[in-house]
Amino acid sequence: MARNEQGASLVELIVVLGVVGLLAGLIGVSVAAAAARYQGKAVATELASELRAARYLALVRRERVRVVFEPERMKIRTEPADRPNEAIRQYDYQGKGIVFERLSNGPSLLFYPSGRAATPATIIFRNRQMERWHLTVSLTGRVSLQ
Repeated sequence: MARNEQGASLVELIVVLGVVGLLAGLIGVSVAAAAARYQGKAVATELASELRAARYLALVRRERVRVVFEPERMKIRTEPADRPNEAIRQYDYQGKGIVFERLSNGPSLLFYPSGRAATPATIIFRNRQMERWHLTVSLTGRVSLQ
């Protein structure tokens, strides 16, 4: 009696599992890269918001407000310019994969009660994938993210 059984051999199953595993690995890498890119963009947006908040505080409080960048501690501190180390706000970006490459005018920015910045500044930072973002503060105090 002849049996006509059809099924997959062990070799065919191993090949299919190998292809599925390879595709899963490639998808995993691209998802991780997209997540890092998204997180970098989110931190860039949060940093721009912190600078805008500092400008707003200078306007509302009618006093000079300074934003101090501490790249080694991965923190940004907003404080009254006349009372250093009296933090109004603080933003901690440690563990978010962002590194400051360049602060064009030193480690701090100053906003006047009129909302203007003391000097124009460009802040460049990057993520682990070497994607860069530029934050620009104009003399008028306008903060833009590029």
